[in-house]
Amino acid sequence: MYGYVRPVKDELKVRQYEAYKAAYCGLCHCLRRDFGVPARFVVNYDFTFLAMLLWTDQGADYDQEKCMASPLKRKNVLRSAPALEVAAALSVILAYWKLRDNLRDEGPGKAAASGLALGALELSYRRAREKQPDFADAAQACLEQLRQLEAENCPSLDRPADCFARILAAAAPAAEGEEARRALEQLLYHMGRTVYLLDAADDLEEDLARGGYNPVAARFALEKAPMPEAVRDELRLTLGHSLNALSGAYALLPRNAFSAITENIVYLGLPAAAERVLVKQTPEAVEAPGNTDNDTIGDKI
Repeated sequence: MYGYVRPVKDELKVRQYEAYKAAYCGLCHCLRRDFGVPARFVVNYDFTFLAMLLWTDQGADYDQEKCMASPLKRKNVLRSAPALEVAAALSVILAYWKLRDNLRDEGPGKAAASGLALGALELSYRRAREKQPDFADAAQACLEQLRQLEAENCPSLDRPADCFARILAAAAPAAEGEEARRALEQLLYHMGRTVYLLDAADDLEEDLARGGYNPVAARFALEKAPMPEAVRDELRLTLGHSLNALSGAYALLPRNAFSAITENIVYLGLPAAAERVLVKQTPEAVEAPGNTDNDTIGDKI
């Protein structure tokens, strides 16, 4: 959905990176199989991370498959398992409600595209909701609360970030042992908070240009980008709090077949994504000719 929850590729072994790609492809195939062809277009890095996080085995099995992205060559694909099925259902649900939210906020051109995507995803959403009704209710309720805060131009970082964070916290399934369940819930909560704040900082210039709500702009009364150094420092501090809480919760979880990859994401990937977004807000980065930030662009909805 946002593309910030990714590993630092250079710090992965080749076999680990191949396993990561296979997990991403496995989620895509699971989406198609369980929820239809339109659902595979919501595959994203964030829920690939969730699938690896929820993996309960010390090993993983792979198949060789072809797909639309690779019609001539077979690729390694993580074989379906409960963790992939849960992540697939949750990604469809969140994508659906994000599209519903976008439809109300976007201009006519983008709203038409969101409307078409929403219609294509309707049946997939119904199937996913049957599998994960509690998460669907949480996503709908929290996004409605978030919309109300946006309509009020809420001058707070914590209140809207909390709304989004509670959606991802609701993705924590019942786990064996209360400590593991609470740790997973805390990890997902702070991941959601981090993603929301990064997305707000990343979209600051665009939101200011179109007059849309942005919690960073509202909190610090910003009228133009880039954000002042004092604002970047405060964001770095609050993001550091969530990243520390996230990594502390992760340390309490049992290891599995994908631990080397998820450790990379938690300890390296997310901090690197945060720094990329904050550096983008420096005057030098904003004024650089032809500046782009492709590393932080995921498969956004």
